[in-house]
Amino acid sequence: QAWNTYPTYQAYETLMVHFQQQYPSLCRLHVLGTLPSGRRILALRITDHPDSLEAEPEFLYTSSMHGDELTGYILTLRLADYLLDNYDSLPEVTRLVDSVDIWINPLANPDGTYRFGNQTVYGATRYNANYVDINRNFPDAEDGPHPDGNAWQPETQIFMNFAAAHHFSMSANIHGGAEVCNYPWDTWSRFAADNAWWVYVCNQYADTAQSFSPAGYLDDFGTGITNGYAWYSISGGRQDYMNFFHQCREFTLEISNTKLPLASTLPNYWNYNYRSLLNYMGQSLNGLHGMVTDSLTGEALRARVDIIGHDLDSSHVYAHLPHGDYFRYLGTGIYNITFSAAGYIPRTISGIDRK
Repeated sequence: QAWNTYPTYQAYETLMVHFQQQYPSLCRLHVLGTLPSGRRILALRITDHPDSLEAEPEFLYTSSMHGDELTGYILTLRLADYLLDNYDSLPEVTRLVDSVDIWINPLANPDGTYRFGNQTVYGATRYNANYVDINRNFPDAEDGPHPDGNAWQPETQIFMNFAAAHHFSMSANIHGGAEVCNYPWDTWSRFAADNAWWVYVCNQYADTAQSFSPAGYLDDFGTGITNGYAWYSISGGRQDYMNFFHQCREFTLEISNTKLPLASTLPNYWNYNYRSLLNYMGQSLNGLHGMVTDSLTGEALRARVDIIGHDLDSSHVYAHLPHGDYFRYLGTGIYNITFSAAGYIPRTISGIDRK
């Protein structure tokens, strides 16, 4: 596979099918939805048991919801190939595939990307077929269900259904036009409860990319990271939607100043970023995690997990069925955690040391 070209739409679909066919023990292709155009929003599930639900964090990389921001489109396809091709040969890859339920959606707005037909990405547009910016079309914690005044678009509905059907604990939403890691919130001026953690993981991403790229790459705002509101406020963005409504830690990765770089330069962006992409995925295995069960029967519970004196703005998480597993990402510190579930007396565990 050459990674220095932009595929036709059909070549994209063919490649996605190929991943499943070539690696049937590790990969499943899921059709998240079909647009009125007939183009489909697709995702790969990559994990060591792709037909089962294990007690693992669900992780999502998604790209190009702005259809003309296409560096991440190719890089996420290449990431899928890298994970599948290096399983059982590179220990880091094997650990991730064995321990994380990985989902990759390379193209979230195919109608915008293939605006001028399925044969070319040139002429791609930010918007969908209805000329709506999908990244202003999601329910907003501050500004309500329709902050842009538009009905939910087909792409928006597909992603809302996708998020509701899963329990993503971490994700990243890849854009272009700048070079910076943008973390919550976009809609509120106040910091997220987990601001310290966000600063840490975003610096890890940016610092690593800077170490393997020429001077000047991914260094917007000096360090390559920014709080979203401090940059510019938006309403209806996917990042805030996932964080607030789905307790998923999602940041927006602006991966290239040029939205549609020369295809010949795409391998450079891969070399700058692939270690960071793996590191961020690996962060899903850190933090506090465990199982919540009935102490008498051992039955798994869908419990709410709150960090006392810390959580705000829907930063709590849930333990999910069928295993009762939860994943809570935190900066270093001493924490008191309360577990609560319907029909049960809440239980608080104090003095948990997150080193």
